[in-house]
Amino acid sequence: MTVNNHTLLIVDDVAINLDILRSLLVDKYNVKVAKNGPAALKIAQNSSPDLILLDIMMPGLDGFQVCKQLKSDPKTRDIPIIFLTARTETKDIVAGFEAGGIDYLTKPFNPHELLARVNTQILIKEQRDLIIKRSNEQKEMLHILSHDLGNHFAVIMFALELLKMNAHKADEYLQRIKHATRQGIDVINLVREMRMSEDKTITLEPLNLNKIIGESLLVLGDRFEQKQVCLNINVADDITILAEKRSLVNSVINNLLTNALKFSFENSRVEISATERNGIIEFCVEDHGIGMPGAHLENIFNLSKSISRTGTSGEEGTGFGMSLIKSFVESYGGSITVESRDIQQYPQNHGTKVTINFRKSLQP
Repeated sequence: MTVNNHTLLIVDDVAINLDILRSLLVDKYNVKVAKNGPAALKIAQNSSPDLILLDIMMPGLDGFQVCKQLKSDPKTRDIPIIFLTARTETKDIVAGFEAGGIDYLTKPFNPHELLARVNTQILIKEQRDLIIKRSNEQKEMLHILSHDLGNHFAVIMFALELLKMNAHKADEYLQRIKHATRQGIDVINLVREMRMSEDKTITLEPLNLNKIIGESLLVLGDRFEQKQVCLNINVADDITILAEKRSLVNSVINNLLTNALKFSFENSRVEISATERNGIIEFCVEDHGIGMPGAHLENIFNLSKSISRTGTSGEEGTGFGMSLIKSFVESYGGSITVESRDIQQYPQNHGTKVTINFRKSLQP
């Protein structure tokens, strides 16, 4: 079995042992080596290997001490460690597991057994990482849907207040309440049916982009008016995209607009546009707000490094997870890019532009 794109760290103070192990593993893995404990700790911190093969008998920090330090550090504690040593007594094997090792192999070792144990631990780590990833995505999904549900309740409450003051516009406000209630029910149903399985069959359907934008503005239009942020929309009436309704394409656009509004200044503008390029619909939401520092932009699609920022009018909340938007868009053949200029670095030309490339629907 060939395993690609995984990094192993081999730790041994004997050069010939490092050479033998490297020759056995280099064809299947990216191999790093360390000749002592401090070097191993530094490499593990900087490169986060997928697995460590660790000798016990080393000068200075021995293998048990190295293992304990790795397991006490949140950044390295989840790296699986296989002890590979000449110490064969039961007390040493027990000490290895107590220190945090996941397996224990004695020298001299059988090369086939070593490869089998390494492959097994790599596969276990892959499955564990996948479970953690799905769990984080599900938590983020629930946050997103809760955020959207809160938006719909806010629309209902606001419409009820307006209804008290403007009874002659009852039909208009009742229509808003009906629409927000219907979308709220859709969100609740999505929570019930939510599945993160990769085996899920995705069914694409043609969706009118202007209709989706219009539904978003029924929810968010009042907020743009309250903040006096002008919306410039340049989207042809007949543009349709291929997407999956259950992929929350409505929530994707809702939250792109929410983020654009959140980080815009009063009396500024947000531009929404869509153009066709070579069978692809290029959908853009651009604001002229505070923008993002480079460090934020670099990690914008990294679910584990999400950053919450306060809006220009003190708006709280983490907003929509861009990593999840990316997974939604890519699941039906699209892509997403984000450009941003931080106001601190670009005081005259700042803001953020999000571009989503949708596949064009073949149906009008």
